[in-house]
Amino acid sequence: MAIAALLMFIAPRLLSDYQLYTLNLALVNVLLAVGLNLVIGVSRQFALFTGALFGIGAYASALCQLHYGFSFIEALPVAIGAATLASAATSLVAWRAGGLYLAMITFGFGEIFQFILVHADQLTNGPDGLAVPRPVIAGTSFASPADLFLLFLPITAVAIYLYRVMERGRLGRMFVALGDSETALASIGYDPRMAKTIAFAIQGAYAGLAGAFFAAVVGFIDPYSFGLDVTLQQLTAIAVGGFGSLTGAVLGGVVLTLIDRVLIDFPGLRELGYGLCLLFVFLVFPGGLAGILSRGRSKR
Repeated sequence: MAIAALLMFIAPRLLSDYQLYTLNLALVNVLLAVGLNLVIGVSRQFALFTGALFGIGAYASALCQLHYGFSFIEALPVAIGAATLASAATSLVAWRAGGLYLAMITFGFGEIFQFILVHADQLTNGPDGLAVPRPVIAGTSFASPADLFLLFLPITAVAIYLYRVMERGRLGRMFVALGDSETALASIGYDPRMAKTIAFAIQGAYAGLAGAFFAAVVGFIDPYSFGLDVTLQQLTAIAVGGFGSLTGAVLGGVVLTLIDRVLIDFPGLRELGYGLCLLFVFLVFPGGLAGILSRGRSKR
């Protein structure tokens, strides 16, 4: 929270609009990485539909504002709720399938979602996408990157804080036990199926929030912004940051955003950059960036 307060004071005064735009995208990626880290890094459910959940949040927020006259603040809980429900419903698959089967089924969910976005022209405007209005709250427009940063940073900080509270509590221990052994979890009185559903729902909430932020930051969404590449990018983020670590998810989301922005004008090099990051981390620092920080603290 102290870091967030410091950033709110310093960043808008020192950084350019483009740099603040990059920071806003970093907040989006941090939220996505935190949610995915819970399902894959902690609970070890190999679900590959982060891009679809992200898209549900973005489209729910955009459609509520464009078609139903919602304000951004009114559309935000709809975006979070829609992605949460979709993710919780998909978790029913995880009740019976795991590992590669779960990965393929959730991958299929993402492909179907993208197909619907492309072909539901009347609702989504198909491949042409939608122009999304900037947030207006109490008559104040949050149109510039600096305005959006000041709006989104506190919300992201609260989301990270809530995750930390959850992680240190009973729910966090349940998810760790789920990742270690479903049989052991059941033996101490927890229902592994319900644990999976809660983990998926939480991931959906974070992805829905990220989607609403993304639509507002970029001002335009189309079906191709929410494909498998988003999921793979976030997988790379939590791998680089360190699987199972909240700090790692935050660092990974920020680092991958910076790599993405630096290499955006060099087609093909972004994927190469992600690959080199993964190789470097797995070969040199298997615990990821969070592992490096942890080693540094232990040496003090």
